[in-house]
Amino acid sequence: MGTVRVRSRLLPAVLLTLGALVLPLGGAVAAPAVPPASVGGAQARDDDGALRDDEETREVLEDEAGDAVGTDAIGLPWLSRTVEQVGLALRARAGLTSTEVMPRSASGELVTVPGTEDAPREAATVRPVRVQVEEGLPVDGNAFADFVMRVLNDERGWGHDGSVVFSRTDGPSDLSVVLASPTLTDELCRPLRTVGEYSCGREGRAVLNAERWSDGAEPFLDGGGNITEYRQYLVNHEVGHLLGRPHEGCPAPGGPAPVMLQQTMRLEGCLPNAWPAG
Repeated sequence: MGTVRVRSRLLPAVLLTLGALVLPLGGAVAAPAVPPASVGGAQARDDDGALRDDEETREVLEDEAGDAVGTDAIGLPWLSRTVEQVGLALRARAGLTSTEVMPRSASGELVTVPGTEDAPREAATVRPVRVQVEEGLPVDGNAFADFVMRVLNDERGWGHDGSVVFSRTDGPSDLSVVLASPTLTDELCRPLRTVGEYSCGREGRAVLNAERWSDGAEPFLDGGGNITEYRQYLVNHEVGHLLGRPHEGCPAPGGPAPVMLQQTMRLEGCLPNAWPAG
């Protein structure tokens, strides 16, 4: 990750709202101390309202990370450290417990994250979802599962029209969301060619490449999206395939990309978008 850049026009917003982001997370900032693949481990939780309240702050801080001018240069070394802590907290919310480079391979064995969750509302169809993580990845399975379910049941998601809602199960299911190393992703996605870089949705599994989950994808990020939005996109795109949705192109350059556009590869002139109803 590059040196942190913070433009002066953003400082009031950062100073006023940073506490709202950091304080509710509690121990989440210290997540790198959690042992790898702690699938059953504890996690600090927020309700959906808290997640939405701090979304704008997260986007501001993420957009300001990674460029050339450090906060030390404007006399705010403490802010550099705080932004780093927020970055760790965002990784923790997505289930990542380390800032090290994601391994290209792990155990090759999938572990189901224990726990169940009722669908949050009524819909025409309720789809049970099983969440699995490859053993040996530096991932907190509970945090990853919470992130996935929040995305799937977001009002901007596939159920925005009342057609579907998602519950969570740790038993057999015809729909699973899997976080896997690049090597295992390639195995699970065959005969599709993911070449260690991409993800897939096939045969009831939305297989998310752990390297993309950790680092994002250049076309999406360079196009103005942030890493949290990319993770939301990845869940929605691959689950979309399991719901029968094919790939789409960019219908209107300068407008939001359809979530079924392959935004990991290209934007075709559209703007990054994580949501079916975006």
